Amino acid sequence: MTEKAIPPALAAAVGELAAGLDAVAPAQVARVLAAGAPWLAADPSAAELGAALADPRRPVELRVLGCAWLARFPGVDTAKRLAALALDAGAPVPVRERAIAALGDRAVRDGHAATRWPADALQIADDALFKLADAMTAAGKLASEALPIALRAVASEASAAVIARAPGLWGAAIECFATPALGRVLYVSLDDIPPAHRVRALRLLAATLGDDALPLLRARATRGHADERLEARLLAVAVGGEAERGPLDDVLIAIASSELLAALRGRARWHVAHRGVVPMVRALRIARTTATLAATARAAACATGADDLAAIAEFARHDEPYVYDDWAWLVYGAGDPARAATLVAAHPEALADARAPARVRAPIDALYLEHLARRGRVAALTAAAQELGAADRGALLLATYGRPLAALELAATAREHTPELAAARALACVRAARPDLAARIVADDLPPAEVVAGELAAFPGANERWLIANAPATCPATAALAGGLPGVIALAQPAPDGAERDAVSLAPLAEIARRLARTLRGATVYVAGEIAPGVRARLDAAGARVVTGPLPGTDFYVAGDAWPADAIAQLERAGARRLLRDELLGLAP
Repeated sequence: MTEKAIPPALAAAVGELAAGLDAVAPAQVARVLAAGAPWLAADPSAAELGAALADPRRPVELRVLGCAWLARFPGVDTAKRLAALALDAGAPVPVRERAIAALGDRAVRDGHAATRWPADALQIADDALFKLADAMTAAGKLASEALPIALRAVASEASAAVIARAPGLWGAAIECFATPALGRVLYVSLDDIPPAHRVRALRLLAATLGDDALPLLRARATRGHADERLEARLLAVAVGGEAERGPLDDVLIAIASSELLAALRGRARWHVAHRGVVPMVRALRIARTTATLAATARAAACATGADDLAAIAEFARHDEPYVYDDWAWLVYGAGDPARAATLVAAHPEALADARAPARVRAPIDALYLEHLARRGRVAALTAAAQELGAADRGALLLATYGRPLAALELAATAREHTPELAAARALACVRAARPDLAARIVADDLPPAEVVAGELAAFPGANERWLIANAPATCPATAALAGGLPGVIALAQPAPDGAERDAVSLAPLAEIARRLARTLRGATVYVAGEIAPGVRARLDAAGARVVTGPLPGTDFYVAGDAWPADAIAQLERAGARRLLRDELLGLAP
């Protein structure tokens, strides 16, 4: 493993897993895999750990995680390993299923920019998936839940030919890729496909055959389920243009709802303006295959895909829930706050729910908050940041765009002392005419550094310095704090035109001043581990309130020499500050 290719904290965690494979817990592997998702592909040598985890001698849970780990490293060797697992009839079903899913996973999502499926690796993966599909087609039985979904990302003649042999069996695999030959088979065998998959099949054959699909689309508009009939008529407009709007209007006359009627006519106008485009198919082709595109081409492609899904959502909700997940990742890949706002307006559930257990941040959370900040939506940004459990990020945005008192109010609700929170406080103090407080924040109230190999260094530590040097765009707050007060001030942007007013209370500013004063009278202090005799008495005499555990809102902590670095970092992330030896010695006995 090349430590310089990935952040030091991740390199240490990967090294720890590799050194303790015989005793490693699945939960530990899962944590490292989740934390390392944005970085792992930058170090191809880390793929060896995935191979070791997937070894047949490991427990099934670890082997499944090994397949997921290998999926982060698309390449020839990885494709061969995953193909061998997928084709191994003796492997446990969960292992085979995860290997199959990995072979069809051609999306970058939250992966590193180096994530890329080369053509020869794709060929190996496609061949393995074809062999599995061919065998199941011959048997007339679908023996894998993962395989049809994996085939949705495959654009090969061989796989298309297998689906064409039994389109009814492979209805779940029909989505966004087809050869003209498969399109013609779908044309004549639509009734053999289960109803749940027919609308997708209609879209795909329309996108694949173009004008040649018109006879079927016209015919289909007079039979089948109501949803199929209406979609067929709209798809006829998509490929046939203005000439097909008359027959569509004849159908729409029977629709009683004026709102639905307006939406369908709006979609028809969109299709006329974009003749030949089936937006769902084009968007999902992009979403399924971002890891086959050059890194420089991804943002533009993702923007196109996101706009395609938005175009349809303007007129009706997407029927398939997974489409919204794909839409979110397309917006994330495009990196566009305005497109994030469009998605949230169409599907508020795209934002993460801070109330859910083990919350994982949604791909568009940060982009949506930035959109609100750029528009000066102070109240909406504050509410959204609190709902998302992202008060630190929201506070920094408010401070950045000229609303310092609102920033400090929001910062006071933050759950963790992060670089974003420290930068927000410092910048807000500068903009609230208290540069003296800002200077003390960047000198004395910085967040904890990331623990690396069991060591907790002063901020910025080794991990933070690596990020600043190698990926500054991923850590603007960290880079700003490392630059001292000038670095923090450089984050400032003018308030947007028409921005809502700032908050008016100075109480949060006074609270910052109290925090920085490090006054013990009335403060809560947590004593962690074994400490020198008499310290407790000194704290009591100073008016501090000693607590038995790291309760929320604890002001200070005293840690014994043997207290572990991870535990100390956790205390400091919760906002507690360490009482230094000189401060303790200065207390009256």
